[in-house]
Formats: sequence, C-alpha cells, structure tokens
Amino acid sequence: MRFEIRERDRRALVALVIAAALYFVLSYVVFPSFDRLALSSENAAAKEEELIRYRRAFVRKGHYSKLLEQARKNSVEAEGRLIRGDNPSLASVELQTIVEEAAKKLELELGPRNMSTARKKDDYFNELTMAISFECTPNQLVMFLNEIRLAPKFITIRSAETTPLRVVHEAPKDEDFIKAVRVKLTLAAVLSSAPAAPKG
Repeated sequence: MRFEIRERDRRALVALVIAAALYFVLSYVVFPSFDRLALSSENAAAKEEELIRYRRAFVRKGHYSKLLEQARKNSVEAEGRLIRGDNPSLASVELQTIVEEAAKKLELELGPRNMSTARKKDDYFNELTMAISFECTPNQLVMFLNEIRLAPKFITIRSAETTPLRVVHEAPKDEDFIKAVRVKLTLAAVLSSAPAAPKG
C-alpha cells in the first residue's frame, strides 16, 4: 500500500519538526543558558559588593592604625591619672597627701582618717577608700570638692554626709551667724595595678 503525502501534510510535518526542534533548543540550550546568565549576574553583584568592602577596608587600613595609636595614647594618659597600686602603702600615702594638700589650701582641719586596704574592683583595677571628717562652711566644702575633682589623680566621692553644727530656727539678733557643717566623706581612688601580696 502506498502513502501519498500531500503538500499540505508535508507543510504540517515540516512545521511539526521545526516546532519540536525549537522546543528542544529552548528547553535544553536557551533556558539553561539564561538561568546561568541570571545566576552569573547575581554572583557578579555579590562579588562587586565584596570588592567594594575590600576596597573600603584597604583605604581605611591606615586610618584604623591611627585610631589604634590614638587609643593607646589616650589609655596611657588615662592610666597616668591612676594611683600606682604595685605598693599598697605608697598608694595610701599618695591618696592621703592629695587630700591633705587640698585641705591645707582651704585651711581646713581634717579630723581622723580611716584608710581601707585595696579591694578588687574588677579584673584590671583595685580600689582604695579613705573616710575623713571635718568642719567647714558650705562654701569651703564646695571648694574642697572642687580641689579633689581637679587633683592630678582620679579620685571619686563614694559617700557624703553633712549635718549643721548649729540648728537655728530664726536669725539671731545680737550676733553674726556663721553657717557651719560637719562633713563626713568617703573618697575612693582607683589603683592601676593589683597591690603586692603581703610576704609571710
């Protein structure tokens, strides 16, 4: 039996073959290539961002070293304001000297002083406290606290208590009234290193 292919059928077969070829080309060549290109563009964008970060880090490299150097200088200067703690006796003497000189400037007479032993503040510093008491006017107290604030070493006020020496309910008529207070202060100094362990 003999098949005759008409012109119309031949065109349909050619169109079918072309359509099948197009399908395979698009499915196995064009679309995968497009996906790879899209993935490559995403990778390129990520690499570009990474390159920008590296360039920034490279440009700032010198800046970071300057900042580190400045931080080291600031640290050394700040440590210079701490009382040296390698010898607890000398640290106590230094704190007492600073307080006594501030009191002497203002002609204050300090009462008994109570020094504590150096106690651990954290992993890097210890703290030494000193309790003092004296009598003065409110103005002298403010000036004394200012002298402590301006001292060459870093000293803080841990506690302050003031009580009037004389309670007055009305202004005296026949005498000058001098306001005076009794002051109890606890001062603290940070030591730059751990105190030496006592021998024996």
